[in-house]
Amino acid sequence: AAQVLTDSQREAAGLLRAMTQHLAGLESFSFAFRDGYDVVQPTGQKIEFGEARRVTVARPDRLRVEEVSSDGTHDLALFDGHHIFILNAEEGVFAQAPQPGILDDAIAYFVRDLRLRMPLALLLTTRLPESLPGRLRSIDYVERTEILGRPAHHIAGRAENVDFQFWIEDGERPWPLRVVITYVNSPG
Repeated sequence: AAQVLTDSQREAAGLLRAMTQHLAGLESFSFAFRDGYDVVQPTGQKIEFGEARRVTVARPDRLRVEEVSSDGTHDLALFDGHHIFILNAEEGVFAQAPQPGILDDAIAYFVRDLRLRMPLALLLTTRLPESLPGRLRSIDYVERTEILGRPAHHIAGRAENVDFQFWIEDGERPWPLRVVITYVNSPG
């Protein structure tokens, strides 16, 4: 049976669609972000760790991700249309894997096959507008607010394994200004 959506749900779905289409339609872009994640200790206490990342995308086949972890470790991931390269300067580790093709395929290979972490990887793909709606179980509009001095729409949703929140910039460029993802099946 078709689900009847409320006005709030339709508004949230429209904002999410606009954001995904905007991101997928860009030929190139870059952004910097900080992420944090909790590690549940044997005592049940949660300890937060984090990273600062700088991501540069040039479609169809270029990606650069520079990472500095909270302990100061520097990592670099590159895709040049032919190979994926990973460098951990502190450990002196360099690896490369052949991966010809477009960026979308390289990101899938990086995350799925190599099992490496790439926060927000789905947001970097051109398949985002088609793949995200099919994963949604629910979505709703939370509020109009301000993030980083810019007007934004706060939406929240659920997928099979994650709950998420996006703060999407209001206006012609619907950038995600803030993202919160909760992995509901993770311990703790």
